[in-house]
Amino acid sequence: MKTILKDHLPAGPKGHLFSGSSREMKDDPLGFLSQCRDQYGDIVPFRMGVFPILFVNDPELIHEILVTQAHNFSKDVALKNNREFFGYGLLSSEGDYWKQQRKLSSPSFSPKKLESYSQIMVEHTNYMLSNWRHGNIYDIQHEMMQLTLSIATKTLFDLEIEKEVEELETALTDAQKHLANRMNSVLLLLFPEWVPFPTNVALLTAIRKIDKVIYRLIKERRSNAQGRNDLLSTFLSVEDEDGTKMTDRQIRDEVFTLFFAGHETTALTLTWTLYLLCKHPHIEEQLVSEIQQVLHGRKPTIADYGQLSFVEKTIKESMRIRPPVWAIGRECINNCQIGNYEIQKNTAVIISQWTMHHDKRYYKDPECFDPNRWTNEMIAQLPKFAYFPFGGGPRTCIGNGFAMIESVLALTTILQEFHLEFANDNSIELNPAVTLRPKNKIVLKAYKRQ
Repeated sequence: MKTILKDHLPAGPKGHLFSGSSREMKDDPLGFLSQCRDQYGDIVPFRMGVFPILFVNDPELIHEILVTQAHNFSKDVALKNNREFFGYGLLSSEGDYWKQQRKLSSPSFSPKKLESYSQIMVEHTNYMLSNWRHGNIYDIQHEMMQLTLSIATKTLFDLEIEKEVEELETALTDAQKHLANRMNSVLLLLFPEWVPFPTNVALLTAIRKIDKVIYRLIKERRSNAQGRNDLLSTFLSVEDEDGTKMTDRQIRDEVFTLFFAGHETTALTLTWTLYLLCKHPHIEEQLVSEIQQVLHGRKPTIADYGQLSFVEKTIKESMRIRPPVWAIGRECINNCQIGNYEIQKNTAVIISQWTMHHDKRYYKDPECFDPNRWTNEMIAQLPKFAYFPFGGGPRTCIGNGFAMIESVLALTTILQEFHLEFANDNSIELNPAVTLRPKNKIVLKAYKRQ
C-alpha cells in the first residue's frame, strides 16, 4: 500500500488567518463537520488557532483509531485540561491505570447488579409519573434530568434524601453549564482549571460542592457498608489480585464520572426520544401496541427487556438521529499511519457520531426518524463504526448496558401511563455543547391513558 505523507493529506477548509476554523466549530460544530464530510471527504485537516485538527468520518479509519491502533491515541486535550472535573476516572484515565480501574469497576455492572438496578429504574419512573397530572404541561428535559438523577443517586449512593438530591442537582447543573463554556473556548482550554478566569472559578466552586457530598458518603460508607447494594459499596469492596483497593480519590473519580456521564446522557436519550415520538405519532402507536402485548398492564421488569424489541429499536434510532455524545476527541501520541495517511504526533483527531449517524451512504433517508430500519439484515450490513453511540473498542462506555436498560424500561413505563403532545411550537434548535442538548425547552402536555 502506498503511503501518503502528511503534506499530501486531502484538502480541508483553510479558515481564518489566525483563528483557523475556531469560529465555525464554536458557532455550529454539527453544520461545520457535516459540511467538511460532504465537501472534502472522510479525512479532513483543518486548524483551530495554532492546533492542527484531523476530522475522520470513515468506519474503517475510526476502527483503527479506537481499536487496532488505540495505543497510538490518547484522550484529547479537553479532558486532560479538565482534571479537576473528570479526575482520573474511566472516561479520562489512560494506560495501565485505566486497565486496572476498568477491571475493578466491572463487577459493578454484572448482570446480577443490573437486574437489581432495573427495579429501581421502574420504581423511580413510576414515582415521577405519580406527580404528573392529566392535561398538565411539563418541561420534558427537566423531568428526565430529575428522573435519571434520582435513579443515579439511588443506584450510586443508595440515597433518597431530597435535600441532598437537590443539592447535587443544583451543583451538577452549574458544573455542566460552566464546563460547556470552558470547552467551547479555545483560549480557556489552553490553561488548566485553576487559572482564575471567571468560568474556571465558577466551575471549581460547583465541583467542590459535589465533591463535598461524595467524600462524605464515602466516609460514611467505609464505616458501615452492610446491607448496601449500591455502586459506591461495590467500589469500596472490590480489590485487585494483590489485595489493592481503591482509594477515596479513585472512588470519587469513578463515581463522579458515572454520575455526570450516565445521568446526563440517559436523560437526553429519553428527552430526544419523547420529542421525536411527538413528531411521529404513528411510531408511538407501534410502541404502545408492543408494550400492551408484552406486559398486559403490569409494570415492566428486566425479564421483559428482550421482548420489548421495538422499544429498544426506538431508543437506538433516537441515539442515531440525536446522539447525546455527538463527537469523540483523541490526540495522536505517536507518529502513525491510519489507512493511507501518515498522522503526526500531537495532531488532535475528531470523530463524530453526528456525522456518521447522518451519513447517507449507510442510512437511507438519514434525517428520517424510523426505528423500523433496524432489521437484522440492516444491522448485518452496517459497518461497525457507522453507529457507535457509546464509543467503541476497549474504551466503550462501561455503563452502556445500564443506560440501555434504563432507557427502555423508563420509556416503557412512561408510555404505559401517558400520551404526550407538543404544548407549543415544536421547532427545537440543537445545542452541541459537552452533550447534544436542546437549545430551547421542549414543552409537552401529558394526557393520562384510559
